Amino acid sequence: MKVFAHFPQMRDRWLRQPVGSLRYRPWLIERGSLTRRLQQHSAVFAVQPLSVASRKPPFPETRLLQSLSRQHTLLRDVMLRCDGSAVVFAHSVLPGRAMRGAWRSLGRLGNHSLGSALFADPRMCRSVLQYKKLSPQHFLYRRAAFHMPGISGPVWARRSVFRLGQSAVLVTELFLPAVLNLNPQSSK
Repeated sequence: MKVFAHFPQMRDRWLRQPVGSLRYRPWLIERGSLTRRLQQHSAVFAVQPLSVASRKPPFPETRLLQSLSRQHTLLRDVMLRCDGSAVVFAHSVLPGRAMRGAWRSLGRLGNHSLGSALFADPRMCRSVLQYKKLSPQHFLYRRAAFHMPGISGPVWARRSVFRLGQSAVLVTELFLPAVLNLNPQSSK
């Protein structure tokens, strides 16, 4: 996997390092497949689809993908669960051109992991990770809270862009408090 570092400047500031993330840090800085890591820490791992819709993405996400705001885009929200507990809310932005060629199946993943599909291709390049402690006012926090009404307080998130040729996919992962019940230092 190659790494690239291009992110346009935007008002929605994300950090280059998860400063102050404390116990979340081992989960946030993982460069490999988060799906694989979560599977190692649970007897039963599941991807729960929450929303898959063709919509116009928020402007900051459009800018990250360097795509036209009117372009067909698939927004996918899923909950990643370990042994029944919701541990990560994942939000993906898949422009229409990203779902052609080698990645043509990305729009039909259902309850399968997007990360597994992306990491399966050795030609894939991933941007540097960016981090942010999301407040309840952030649009992604509100998306997660819609599916988890009991969520409270800020949550740590990370995002990166995956590229394969001209195709680009944005993945943002919000780490829910239950992820701290998993031990990232060991596996089952």
